[in-house]
Amino acid sequence: MHSTRELRDALARTSWWTDRHGWAGSDPDLRRAGEAPFEYTAGVLDGLVPGGLYVLRGPRRAGKSVAIKKKVRSLIEAGEDPRRIVHVAADELDASDLRRVVDAAASLTPPSGRRTWFLDEITTISDGWPSAIKWLRDNDLRFGADTVVLTGSSADNLTAAVKALAGRRGAAVDSDRILLPMSFRGFVRARREAGRHPGQAPPPEANPLSVADLTPSVLPEAVRELAPWLTHLAREWETYLVVGGFPQAVAANAALDPLHPHPRREDAARVLKQSLLDVIRGDAFGQSAWSRAQTDAFVRRLATGIGSPTNCSDIATDTGTAAKTVRRRIDALRESFVVWPCYREHRLAPALRAQEKTYFTDPIFCMLSERRHRPVDLSLLSEQQLGMTLVRTFMRHDPGDYPSFDAVLHHRTPSRKEVDFTGPGFGGLAIESKYVDGDRWRRAAPTLRASPWRGLVATRRALDLDDPEVSAVPTALLAWLLGG
Repeated sequence: MHSTRELRDALARTSWWTDRHGWAGSDPDLRRAGEAPFEYTAGVLDGLVPGGLYVLRGPRRAGKSVAIKKKVRSLIEAGEDPRRIVHVAADELDASDLRRVVDAAASLTPPSGRRTWFLDEITTISDGWPSAIKWLRDNDLRFGADTVVLTGSSADNLTAAVKALAGRRGAAVDSDRILLPMSFRGFVRARREAGRHPGQAPPPEANPLSVADLTPSVLPEAVRELAPWLTHLAREWETYLVVGGFPQAVAANAALDPLHPHPRREDAARVLKQSLLDVIRGDAFGQSAWSRAQTDAFVRRLATGIGSPTNCSDIATDTGTAAKTVRRRIDALRESFVVWPCYREHRLAPALRAQEKTYFTDPIFCMLSERRHRPVDLSLLSEQQLGMTLVRTFMRHDPGDYPSFDAVLHHRTPSRKEVDFTGPGFGGLAIESKYVDGDRWRRAAPTLRASPWRGLVATRRALDLDDPEVSAVPTALLAWLLGG
């Protein structure tokens, strides 16, 4: 708990209040982002409606703080009074502090005019932040009319928060927003801007297709248009599978010069991995007494099970813990945007009592351990990131529905064979990841034909559109077309 005076003193040190013109050059978040060999803007804070209340979530280190600082900079450049922009780091506050910080800001901000609030990492407040914000929107007339952005790294209590804030979002459009690591398209753009492929013309960036658009009348023409870039995109996809989409990891990889290695740049990815492992231990597993080594072993064990149904009892045996503990840890990772569940479908709805598949949201989570271990097979990483691409595709239309995980499911045939991905919005399509070349993709055809839907095999480089009922498309082309 902090006093109003302490909170007022902290607000008074806001850098853009004390140095309107020079703050951005000395801000640590913007400086680190500026050191990258590319300019990356996720756009998650575009289109804020005055008076709206927004919730921005995503994993730690994905760039939420940078997105906030860039938004502050753009507001000031557009003529906004810096003192009407309030930033609060909420990770050391409790719910009662929220009322006091609003009171403290009243004496420091201009007495009239709508303000813009950024309450960063508010989900770390464990004693009822949704109720506190609800009370402030209802009872503080000025705060109730302000534009408010709440950010966090946890989906915990999301349902309660949505209910508490219902009717208090103002005229906000797309009020629930998610910031994940870079998509495949974003990754390719960043590496091109960094000069990794200076002589390579960029692939055409048409509007992304939806999964339901992958029909026999649309898919062949879209693929043919991309075919000249197949080799380039396939190579970039495999780089993406080992680098991932966290901006720091992409920057470190893009800056590497194989002829002139730089220890600082080579260390950047290793430091990020250590940081992410510490975040998992401290944030996701914060209430446990697990050591760093136990956290490392648990994440490594999850990575070995990509593509298979999650058996908590087996994982418990392998990691020396209880099955109920395994379940709680996986749930905590899901709430922290580290993993996502691909449920088995039953009549195109999640069969919640069946074993789900557990995938990581980014490849780097499969590679956090510094211990020597067998790397995850590239074909499994491709399956994982294709699934994440599909999740992103549906998230474009309703980011707030991300935690439901009911759009991308897997199917089990009567002969107990599994089809990797299908769902209610797939337009009668099932997708099987078979990361192979040549005709080996045809081994997946019988399983797809046994499903109730048209089949699409996501391959390494094999392309075959002769049979509209079971086609083969390189995963890289598919991911590019879907915008993920």
